[in-house]
Amino acid sequence: MQSLNSQLSVCICTRNRPKELHKAIQSVLNSSIPAHEIIISDDSTNEETRQWIAHAFPSVTYLNGPKKGLCANRNHILPAVTGSHLLFMDDDVVMQEHFIRNALAALQAVNQGQRDKAIITGLELNHGLLVYPNNQSFLGHQSKPYEYEKGNIQTVVINSTIFPAELFKEIQFDEQLIYGYDEVDLTTRAVKLGYTIYLCKEAVNHHFPSSENRDYYRPVKEASRIYVTYKRYRQTDRTLMKAYMFLLLAGAHITANKLRTSGIKGMRDAFQTLMISRKYIRNMKQVHAAAETR
Repeated sequence: MQSLNSQLSVCICTRNRPKELHKAIQSVLNSSIPAHEIIISDDSTNEETRQWIAHAFPSVTYLNGPKKGLCANRNHILPAVTGSHLLFMDDDVVMQEHFIRNALAALQAVNQGQRDKAIITGLELNHGLLVYPNNQSFLGHQSKPYEYEKGNIQTVVINSTIFPAELFKEIQFDEQLIYGYDEVDLTTRAVKLGYTIYLCKEAVNHHFPSSENRDYYRPVKEASRIYVTYKRYRQTDRTLMKAYMFLLLAGAHITANKLRTSGIKGMRDAFQTLMISRKYIRNMKQVHAAAETR
């Protein structure tokens, strides 16, 4: 286990949350098995986090983030990673003392011939409840429990997942996504490339969702679900009719739901969501068309 441990990079993206980040970094340093390195990519709108890390945690690698959203921030970390495996941990997460030990034990338990393409997902304790990875419903909500004994897991709990670094030489996070469903997009594509996701129930991290940045992220979360689900049906699964049917039903569903819960204001929110998702999809098609002409 020691050889695997020495190659685990812990990657933390942050934005205006120095107090939460302090707890996150300290929890990694308190791990029963040390990480190979801790890398911070900072999208903060001020200098407080940078100055504080330089003073309190000089051994931590600090990067000034691109300030284009969470996915761009995660991708920004990748060139700095020197480990063979990595964990993306939010800045409001506290690593459990034995998380690394348990996750790496699960990785070692994988057949050696399959280990290079193994992704280990643990669980997250959030408001006292254990969060398991769930599959997407037709409309993209992560609400369908897996039959774990049968395998075929396609999604993860991102704050408790160890990825092989080699995966990110093939695919990266979709930088159109500012927030939400980015890990679904990544892992469904990874599975299509031949990677296998294994569940480790003993690898648990604690998530204390911060209220900071929620207003920044709220307008795009539902648009991300629509875009990621359409992209999965259209590009990853290559089920064109399913993709078009989804768009039709998703638009009607979110409009009706917002109208029912928030009246006229809800209609404005639904319109904004649909316009954002339309922009994402249009850009995706342009990128795909450009790639095919090369």
